[in-house]
Amino acid sequence: MWTSVCSYAAQILAYVSLPFLFETRMHLSAVETGLLLTPWPFMTAVTAPIAGRLTNRFPTSLICSIGLTLLAAGLLLMVFLPTNPAKSDMAWRLALCGIGFGLFQTPNNTAMMTAGPIGRSGAASGMNAAARYVGWSLGSALISLIFGVGGDHSAVLCLVAGMTFALMGAATSSVRQLK
Repeated sequence: MWTSVCSYAAQILAYVSLPFLFETRMHLSAVETGLLLTPWPFMTAVTAPIAGRLTNRFPTSLICSIGLTLLAAGLLLMVFLPTNPAKSDMAWRLALCGIGFGLFQTPNNTAMMTAGPIGRSGAASGMNAAARYVGWSLGSALISLIFGVGGDHSAVLCLVAGMTFALMGAATSSVRQLK
């Protein structure tokens, strides 16, 4: 469950702060910002079914760890964007985030839903939803805190925090393999 909390905290930290980065620091329009954010959910949607098939061949913990590591790498690459990046530079980095999140989400949700007996699938679904909402709430609270004290670098600090949560989730997921 902690892995899910970390992943959703990372997602919300990045996804809420990116429009601020694009519009205030890079002076992009709302339309440009919306279009630049599109590769993330698009690649998540493309990658998720592939990740589901990969769970038949590889351990879930491995796929989830790779996914969260890719998400962290994409966020780190966003932190180190050049001063005046091309839109394609931003788009491929966000696509990498989407691929990472897609590799994580489907196998992790499957593992959570199938970990217990079938009669407890309702409880597993509730735990899955609780992890999602706790992660989003934790990430949202951190966004408020970071924007309250971070000054001009708040959006970048949120990306660093998101990267940190993604790496914590990857580490936690990799420990599942040892069991």
